[in-house]
Amino acid sequence: MMDAHLDGLLDELVTAEPRDAWSDVLGRARRSRRRYTAVVAAAAVLVLAPATWAAVNAFEGTPAPESIHQGFVQWNSGADQMETYLAQQGFKKHFPRADASKAHGVLQIATSDGPLDMWAAPEVDGTGTCWFVGWESDMHEDRALGGGTCTEADDSGIDAGWEWGAPHPTYTVLEGSVTGDETSLDVTLTDGSTTTLPVVEHLFLAALPRGSKPASIVGHDAAGDVVDTWTNSSP
Repeated sequence: MMDAHLDGLLDELVTAEPRDAWSDVLGRARRSRRRYTAVVAAAAVLVLAPATWAAVNAFEGTPAPESIHQGFVQWNSGADQMETYLAQQGFKKHFPRADASKAHGVLQIATSDGPLDMWAAPEVDGTGTCWFVGWESDMHEDRALGGGTCTEADDSGIDAGWEWGAPHPTYTVLEGSVTGDETSLDVTLTDGSTTTLPVVEHLFLAALPRGSKPASIVGHDAAGDVVDTWTNSSP
């Protein structure tokens, strides 16, 4: 009920261009973070080899372009507006803010549509992380298409979300966060196929065939021990 109510309030409060990346991001402020934004595209199940891991690690720390930086600034502005509006209606709700000055690259995946990037910025209160995912082909000087969310202070374990749609309709993007010491994730999809993903700064990302859904995720630490497991409750 509250999520639906917040959806309506934010639709009235925030004006944004259709498919603007950060209209999607602002939309995340009104939803459970387990309902992920449409950020999609990919061809075959991604199996990360050591060489791919090296490319991912090389992307970590890459300075964010201005469009990404401004996206986090817009997220914060939207959070301010939403809290003020809700307070006027008698509701008290806190939305995370990102430290846009520290926005940087975390993960990058090579796809047939070009690189798929994950950017992150720490929350200003130090309790979590905000992130954005989008294809470089959708990057513009003043805006970037894609979507993202922020972690919540009470998050625990593995949190995963996935969605597909325009402008990369052949792909499903799997993204999420962990709160433990995971360095890699073994992902089993509902069709029985598997893939292994690296965890960087407690975040993970994969580009999968359209329609793919994770059935389970097992997180391992650097020693290979199981840290946590996640099971899809609605496959």
